[in-house]
Amino acid sequence: MTPGLALFYGGLVRKKNAVSLMIQCLIAIGVVTVVWAVCGFTIAYGGDCGGVIGDMSYAFLHNVTALPGAFASNIPFVLFCAFQLVFAIITPAIIAGGVAERFSFKAYIILLVVWSILVYAPFAHQVWGGGFLAQFGVKDFAGGIVVHMAAGFSSLAAALAIGKRKVLDYTPCNMAYVAIGGGILWAGWLCFNGGSALAANGTAGLAMGNTIFASATAMLSWVVISYIRSGHVTLLDSILGGVAGLIVVTPMAGYVQPWAAMAAGILGGAFSYGCMQFRMAREWDDTLDVWALHGMSGLLGLLLVGIFADPSCTGDAAGLIYGGGFALLGKQAVGVCYAAVYSFAVTYVIVKILKKFCSARVSDKIEDEGFDKAYHAEKLYNDAEAVVGSTKKSA
Repeated sequence: MTPGLALFYGGLVRKKNAVSLMIQCLIAIGVVTVVWAVCGFTIAYGGDCGGVIGDMSYAFLHNVTALPGAFASNIPFVLFCAFQLVFAIITPAIIAGGVAERFSFKAYIILLVVWSILVYAPFAHQVWGGGFLAQFGVKDFAGGIVVHMAAGFSSLAAALAIGKRKVLDYTPCNMAYVAIGGGILWAGWLCFNGGSALAANGTAGLAMGNTIFASATAMLSWVVISYIRSGHVTLLDSILGGVAGLIVVTPMAGYVQPWAAMAAGILGGAFSYGCMQFRMAREWDDTLDVWALHGMSGLLGLLLVGIFADPSCTGDAAGLIYGGGFALLGKQAVGVCYAAVYSFAVTYVIVKILKKFCSARVSDKIEDEGFDKAYHAEKLYNDAEAVVGSTKKSA
C-alpha cells in the first residue's frame, strides 16, 4: 500500500514536487522499519505499563520468534510483528500529504522517527496492545484511531504549524498516477482490513466484503454530491470517494453486517466531501486533504461502530440499533475525542520545535523551484531532447 500511496500522492501534487512526495512515502519503509525493530514494536505490544505504553520486552526484536505469540496463537509472532509493521509504515507516510511542497526533507525524516515513537506506537498499544482504550471498551477493528485519526489530525496540526504555501495550488499533475495509486491502495486495503482478523476465517471474509461494499457506496455518494455542486463527474471525485469509503469502514470492517457497511459508505462519502469543503472555506493548507479524508472519515467510522456494531461479530459489545443503548457509542466518542486532541497537540508541538531548530520550513527559493530539483536532482519526466543530447556527449 505504501508504494500505492507514493503514486497517489505523487500524482496529486504539482509536477515539480512529484518525485519528492514519492520518495517521502517510500523512505518511510526504511526509516519506520528500523524504528519499529528498535523500540516501536515493544512500545506498542510489550507488557502493559499503566495502560499507556508497552514495556521493553521486545526491544531490538528480542523474543520475537517463529513461535506463536501473545496476540495471535495461530501465527508466528514474527509474522504478527511484520504485519503490524506495515500499519506503522503507512501511517506517518500519510502525513506527508498534509505538509506537501513546503516541509523540508530533513525535518520529515526526523518527524517519521519522533512521531512513530510518541504518537503511533502509544496509540497502537492503547487500542490493540491491551492499553487503557482497549480496557475501556473502545472498538477499532483495523485502524480508525491508530491509523486514520492519528494521521489525519496530525496532518492538520502539522499544516497549521508549518504555515501555508506561497501559492495554494491543488491541481493534480498526473491523474493516471492518482488512478493507479488509488487502485493499488484499494486492493491493498482488502489485506489491511481482512488481515486484521489475524486468521483466514469468517471475520476476515466479512471485513473484506464490507471493505468493497463501503467503498462502492461512498464513491457514488461523493460523485453525486460533487455533480450536483459542479455539474461534472470527475475521475478525481470517484477515487477520493472510494478512498473515503475505505477509511470509514476500516474501524468497523469486522464488526458490522454488509448492509451497515453500505450505509456507512453513503454517509462517509458525503461527510468527507463536506469536511473538504469546510477545510477549503477556511483556507487551511492541508495540501492533499489528509484531515478531511483520513481524520474525519476515521472519526465517523469509529462513531458508527457505536451504532451499527453487531454483537454476533464483536463477541460482546452491541451498537445502538442492536439494543446496546448508548454505552458503546459513548465509549467510542471518548476514544475519538482523546485521539483527536492527543495526535493534534503532540504533532503541533513536534513541528513547531522542528520549525525553530531544524529549518523545517523550506526557503522561498526551494518552494519556487520545487523539491525535485532542490533535494533530489530528479524530475517526474525527463525531456527527450536533453536525454538524446546527454547520450551523444557520453558517446
